[in-house]
Amino acid sequence: MGKIGAFFGLLKNHKGKFVLMIFSAIVFLFVLFPFNDLGDLVTTQVSKMTNNQVYVQFEGLSMEAFPQPGIDLTKVYVETPTTPALKADELIFTPSVMSLISQKPAGTITAKGFLRGDLTASLSPGTKSENGVERQKLVLNAKSLSLSEIKDLAGLPLAMKGNVSIESSALADLTFTEQPDVDLTLKIDRFELPTGNVETALGPVTVPELKLSSVELKGRLSAGRFNIEQGIIGREGDELRGTIKGGIGLTLMNQGGRIAPIIGAYNFDVNLNLKKSFHDKTSFVFAYVSQFMSPTADGVKYAFKISAPSPAMMPTTGALR
Repeated sequence: MGKIGAFFGLLKNHKGKFVLMIFSAIVFLFVLFPFNDLGDLVTTQVSKMTNNQVYVQFEGLSMEAFPQPGIDLTKVYVETPTTPALKADELIFTPSVMSLISQKPAGTITAKGFLRGDLTASLSPGTKSENGVERQKLVLNAKSLSLSEIKDLAGLPLAMKGNVSIESSALADLTFTEQPDVDLTLKIDRFELPTGNVETALGPVTVPELKLSSVELKGRLSAGRFNIEQGIIGREGDELRGTIKGGIGLTLMNQGGRIAPIIGAYNFDVNLNLKKSFHDKTSFVFAYVSQFMSPTADGVKYAFKISAPSPAMMPTTGALR
């Protein structure tokens, strides 16, 4: 007990020196430590740990203390065999202190200048499923992402332009032994689709140029099915505008560490208004549902239901009442 008392007495008598020592250590760690010199080391170690499959490079690295501890990288470049090169002007990773203690993944990543926009993703422990499986909660917010860069990343065949905003919240078992629950709101401003060919169940179809003020989609993925609660195509004054509701089977399968989507049965209620100038260029696209066309003051209207057991099968159609 005497030694303990002497120790606390020493702290009391020299508390100024101890405070200075702690402050100096913090200054060295967050200000003076040459983090920028770690770039080559990180690049080498990531490449080694991934068997030369992932290449990471950045110009600057710094530690953030406030409002919470984190790592700040600038001019980040990532390259993998399965995706195009990914770039971000700034990447901020803020781990959860409690997750570090419990050894469970949690934290927030903010990417500025990613796909020409900004993205924030946070991961935290979520509620268990009805079967008692532990799930993680993933919240994603993205603003002004480039649709053309998303197209390249996803490997889509048609060139597209526009600004994409996303708000999404998901509860998922990261091993995907159970299907996730996902709420999604997506908006595309100034959507542009140049002339190109689209593969359909009826064969390739040439689609003329299309420009829309906006496209909005609100839906939910649950139990292996994605239901569109609200789908709005275009606005008043656009050559094409309308609504779409319905759902499609969408199961996410874990195939050796890669998540693959399995598309199933679908059914949609489609209501479209086309201006005459646009309909003259696209009437062949709607030949399969021409019986559901009716004239309007400035063009035509299509109102129909379409469904199929799978995308590979011929769909059935009906009038939308």
